[in-house]
Amino acid sequence: MSVFSTLAKDIVDFGTKNSDERKDPVSKITIHHMAGVSTGKNCATAHRNGTAASANYYVGNAGDICGGVSEDRRAWTSGTGNGKGTNDHMAITIECSNSATGDPWPVSDAAYRATITLCADICKRYGITPKYTGDQNGTLTLHCMFQATACPGPTWKGYFANGKVEKDIIAAMSQQKPQSGTATSEDKIWNFLSSHIGNDYGAAGMMGNMSEESGLKTNNLQNSFEKKLGMTDEQYTAAIDYGAYTRDQFISDGAGMGLCQWTSSGRKAGLYDMKNVCGCSIADLDLQLAYLWKELREGYRGVLNGLKASKSVYEASTIVLTQFEKPLDQSEAVKQRRAATSQMYYDRYAKKDGPAGYIVRIAADELNVRSGPGTNFNIVQTVHQGEAFTIVQVVNDWGKLKSGVGWINLGYTERV
Repeated sequence: MSVFSTLAKDIVDFGTKNSDERKDPVSKITIHHMAGVSTGKNCATAHRNGTAASANYYVGNAGDICGGVSEDRRAWTSGTGNGKGTNDHMAITIECSNSATGDPWPVSDAAYRATITLCADICKRYGITPKYTGDQNGTLTLHCMFQATACPGPTWKGYFANGKVEKDIIAAMSQQKPQSGTATSEDKIWNFLSSHIGNDYGAAGMMGNMSEESGLKTNNLQNSFEKKLGMTDEQYTAAIDYGAYTRDQFISDGAGMGLCQWTSSGRKAGLYDMKNVCGCSIADLDLQLAYLWKELREGYRGVLNGLKASKSVYEASTIVLTQFEKPLDQSEAVKQRRAATSQMYYDRYAKKDGPAGYIVRIAADELNVRSGPGTNFNIVQTVHQGEAFTIVQVVNDWGKLKSGVGWINLGYTERV
């Protein structure tokens, strides 16, 4: 049975015509251009009716994608022969329509986006890390690397040479991964800090500084480095997650990243290594909160003790500013601004109801109420999404219900 991406809405199945049995695992993608303006189906049909050429996919000028030679077969595209280890046996090949004929052989936005989306799909399914090296050794290659031809033309060559194609494929691969802070993430950050630090002044001081540093966005790349590295927040995160940006590059680039804008090589190495252990995105919220807590307990114990003992938002915020974040500008004006941001979070989340506690709403579909603060305690009942309860005591991530019925895990709740 033929194998095609679900993105291909048209199929002109070549069967065994103009193709051979693939001798190598798929590990590359090779781009060609049609040297003309066409739909994907029309170009595929012309190739199938001929005897000299074929490709695995054809992308039309309007962004339509047509399957040609099944992915499990070698298409006749790059002219690299029939021997094992030659490019066509390793590559899925894509013919892309131009939007006009003649130099610079331009490509429409629709065709470009469709090609990028198709490449991202192929990379994800075959575990390919997209990498353009300018020669035959990369996982992203061009027809002209294997034959004396100008294909795929100056436009595509320029997109590859300036890094656009590689970055856009990586970004497309990660589109469905939640990367940045959201309203729900804000609640989760507060619940984590409040329950772990055990002092709402301290939680507010930490959260206000994190907001000033990153806007509470876990994928935040230091603004001044976006232009320097030529990457957006999303592209930087995806490049790290998919291995296109190596550990050595990440820890040595000097760019602040994440909730706390981790910058030094040692601190970024710790975050990167924890990511690998967890098997998650570098921008995963749980990862970054866990790493923050690890730093406070192991490398910044004095900061943690200060946050636990703080008697005001200003005191806690200043501790984080001067002893943890340590920006170049630690003037009184900066202290006041960060304290004001911290106060905003304190006013929004701290125990508004005084001794009576604060109210949370269940965010999970169902949540167990246990007889004590931990999963080792018995389940006494189940509550449901949207129900609201007053919390009167917090132990680690667990909140005691005012009714006295039991405890719930605050990680599955939102403050009201």
